[in-house]
Amino acid sequence: MNEIEMKHLRPYRNKELLKEIEFYAETNYIPIIKPEVANFLNIIIKIKKPLNILEIGTAIGYSAIIMLNSYKNAKLLTIEKDIDRAEMARNNFKRASLLDRVELILGDAIEVLPNLNKKYDVIFIDASKGHYEEFFNECLRILNKDGLLICDNILYKGYIEGEMSVKHKRRTIVYRMRNFIDTLVNKSELTTSIIPIGDGLSLSIKEGCKVEIKNINCNKNKRA
Repeated sequence: MNEIEMKHLRPYRNKELLKEIEFYAETNYIPIIKPEVANFLNIIIKIKKPLNILEIGTAIGYSAIIMLNSYKNAKLLTIEKDIDRAEMARNNFKRASLLDRVELILGDAIEVLPNLNKKYDVIFIDASKGHYEEFFNECLRILNKDGLLICDNILYKGYIEGEMSVKHKRRTIVYRMRNFIDTLVNKSELTTSIIPIGDGLSLSIKEGCKVEIKNINCNKNKRA
């Protein structure tokens, strides 16, 4: 994606900081969301207007800044297990003047999630791909009715729906991600769509859907 396309996809607030984070992430091989996913999150948060957001997988704070920029009344709890990335994220939150709206927990989400009792309007998962299904039940427990569950990298480098040969070291992740997708689309409490942007994104709405999202297939138990 060239810089002209990036310019139009990058949300307006903190644009220079976001550009710096993108460059740092690329040069240091730190995974952050793709520009088209960032733009999608920006739109979804503007539509939903969530008061409480939970993010699993902070990395260096890029997606959290995107979401908090999208709705000024939102507050966000984010979980990151890598101490160095968590420290960089805190610094980026400070530079974005968002410290009063974000709480960062250093730890493994598998251990942290069972201790959370607050309800969330939006939950965004962008963490260890082989553990999405382990996060799922706890996320569903603390997701508000009409809340959104958004999962990144759901198609995992094209291996999930593609017919390409899966390398041995990736087979466990691919197997687990396929199981997770089956769980998502067959869960009676959720209406789920798989959206082919970035590395694949899932959007699930818990129980009644009060958010109108045009041009996205939200039919229950079907993939887009």
